[in-house]
Amino acid sequence: MTKTFTQNDLIRYLYHETSATETTEINKALICDSELQEQFKELTTTKSQLDTVRLQPSVASVRNILSYARGLQEKH
Repeated sequence: MTKTFTQNDLIRYLYHETSATETTEINKALICDSELQEQFKELTTTKSQLDTVRLQPSVASVRNILSYARGLQEKH
């Protein structure tokens, strides 16, 4: 009987959070199931894109924080 894997299972597998048994089962399923392979490929691509994202606060946010900090210094 072939086990059906969810997207959550694939994400856990991608991040090495599956048990040894689950990892073996997913490996076997990836060899046989082209649809599962495609889902995994998409998740892998998404993960690599997320790993390259650099988030920065807006200039307005930085100004607000600095202004607030200056206000605190003036009170002391």
